[in-house]
Amino acid sequence: MENEAKNAVRSQFSQNAADYRDEALFANGDDLRYMVQSVRISGSERVLDVGSGAGHTAFAFAPFVEQCLGLDLTEAMVNVAKAFAKDHGIQNVDFMTGDAEHLPLPDESFDFATCRFAAHHFPSVKQAISEIERVLKPGGTFILVDHYAPEDASLDAFVNNLDRLRDPSHVRENRLSEYKAWFEEVGLLYTERRSWDLRLQFENWVQRARTPLEVREKLIEILRLAPASCKDAFHIELDDRAQPVSFSLKCALIHGVKASV
Repeated sequence: MENEAKNAVRSQFSQNAADYRDEALFANGDDLRYMVQSVRISGSERVLDVGSGAGHTAFAFAPFVEQCLGLDLTEAMVNVAKAFAKDHGIQNVDFMTGDAEHLPLPDESFDFATCRFAAHHFPSVKQAISEIERVLKPGGTFILVDHYAPEDASLDAFVNNLDRLRDPSHVRENRLSEYKAWFEEVGLLYTERRSWDLRLQFENWVQRARTPLEVREKLIEILRLAPASCKDAFHIELDDRAQPVSFSLKCALIHGVKASV
């Protein structure tokens, strides 16, 4: 099951790596600024970006720290990120292929670890958090940004069904209560720094994932017939033909601070 999930990630993101490099949502999102501004940076830090995709988070931190290392499961994404760094002369960033749940890195070697819009693809988020805690230096901070599921079971089921249909590499949008439990279990001090609704245009959302036409039709029907509670929670907007125009996912910026020695 775990290998199937990871192969689905490789397959999904190998076909559209350049799309994620160029997509404004990922390249220029306000959350990148939120992440950088959420911690005190002296300029001497080493940063690990887990699930780095096309490298946007590493590039956002690069001007302010000594070195960034991006790690991603998909080789095509790593190649896109390396090419971008080379083309733009960004010399303090490197990228490697690797598994978030089995980081090929030594203990206590990074001041910050980041993970942006990737954790919902991990078969075991708990294991990834444990690995991130391991490679953080004492006093280091894990900065996580991701979509999350509401605590209400029906809303949780709705949004996860929607995302799994659209993208087969999606594992689960977790609840904030789940993140809190996992952080605390490995010894990270958990704080929610910011939350917001991320507005997505339906056509862009399905095109980016290369969602097949028959699945798009299912998604349209789900959004069109969504219960009032779901339409309200996810701000589902339909046009005058009852076709989905946009909706929102719930996002959060979370810190996990490792205890100092």
